[in-house]
Amino acid sequence: MEAVDQLLFGYRDGHQLLAASRTISPRQQRELLPHVDASFERSDARQLVGIGVPALDAYLLGAIWPAPERPRPGAVWAHALLIGTDQLARLPLLGLLTLLERPRDDHLERYSRRLPWPALPREGARLAPFSRALAWALHSTDPSPVIVLWDFPDVAEGALLALLDETPGPERMALSFRTRESARPSSPYRIQVASDVSGQLGAAREILIDPRYSGPDSVSATG
Repeated sequence: MEAVDQLLFGYRDGHQLLAASRTISPRQQRELLPHVDASFERSDARQLVGIGVPALDAYLLGAIWPAPERPRPGAVWAHALLIGTDQLARLPLLGLLTLLERPRDDHLERYSRRLPWPALPREGARLAPFSRALAWALHSTDPSPVIVLWDFPDVAEGALLALLDETPGPERMALSFRTRESARPSSPYRIQVASDVSGQLGAAREILIDPRYSGPDSVSATG
């Protein structure tokens, strides 16, 4: 049976790896930490991140939540899946969203076991209205990072995974994305979906798409 590795990060004398179904070296942990940490304005928000991690020969798909119950202000939980490169190239990915689960207590043993690969949702993904903007970002010949604005970025999750599924297998590793409350300039992600932008754009010549008011084909380049 096909299975996928999982990792859990959280606060314990700092944000760190708390449980894993495979061995992760300290160097590999340091490489993962920027992708499994976050700051939040809303207590009910979550972020989704997807990015290739060559040092692990895997693609990381993770969700991050605020953890106000932990002893440190600003602490977060992050549950991540490590998709092997062979799995990434040949398996449907949309169902993996159902595996991402926020801890509810301190019993974390379940995060130390590999998880069965899930079936696709029966009806597939209902793409959000900005799916055309996401598809444009993927298929554009311009390699600049793309920021897609939307009021509630977490509703983009299904559309992003559907977009990854529609990408030819060998090209999936290069498609990175992150949902967040405020997009950041010079981000390592190919696509960010956010409700606004933090900081001054232009250094990385980002492409800004705002389909909320001007239609999904409204595109402007910065820089």
